[in-house]
Amino acid sequence: MTTQVKIFGPTFSTFVRSVMMACEEKRISYEVTNFFDGQEISFKSDKHRELHPYSKFPVLLTEHGPIAETITILHYLDRLGGEAVLFPGDSFEQAYVEQWSSIVAIYIDQAVVRNLLLEFAFPKGEGGSIRQDKVEEAMPEAKRALAILSEQLEGREYLCGDQFTAADLILIPILDYLVKIPLPIMADFPNLLRYQENANRLDTVKSVLG
Repeated sequence: MTTQVKIFGPTFSTFVRSVMMACEEKRISYEVTNFFDGQEISFKSDKHRELHPYSKFPVLLTEHGPIAETITILHYLDRLGGEAVLFPGDSFEQAYVEQWSSIVAIYIDQAVVRNLLLEFAFPKGEGGSIRQDKVEEAMPEAKRALAILSEQLEGREYLCGDQFTAADLILIPILDYLVKIPLPIMADFPNLLRYQENANRLDTVKSVLG
């Protein structure tokens, strides 16, 4: 481990987990915390908004100051050194990884995490029950998102080709939750199941997702 950084955000967040895995991959020592400058910061508080104007997480707390937004954080970590490379290759290859990182972070996250997984993680139905109507409403777009990913993975070991990249770091925590919810949505997408099973063998993934 080479450089100490702190990650502000809850460890159940898929994006926080992406940053944790990036640190593992880059061999950067890290700590997940809700303290900044010796003060405990509550989520969605005024102090949180000072770290991120929309009170989102993760925020990387560095010796130079806070850095927000997952893809930006991954770029920062990538430049800290180490043998592993999160955004590899020439300008086109790097842009391709950024493209898929953004697609997963924006569209896949919305369809799968915000609209579907959060209903299982934080159900808002009567007595804390899962609202099945919300699940059914979210399913078409969630399946469309998974179909797009499955097509992209056809003939590829990782999302952008044969190399593990930042795009995989963002996707893997999402799929990890999907295979653990009581809903066999992944069963129709063997490419995704193969991809997730292979990812689960990586030390970087195992260290964070178990």
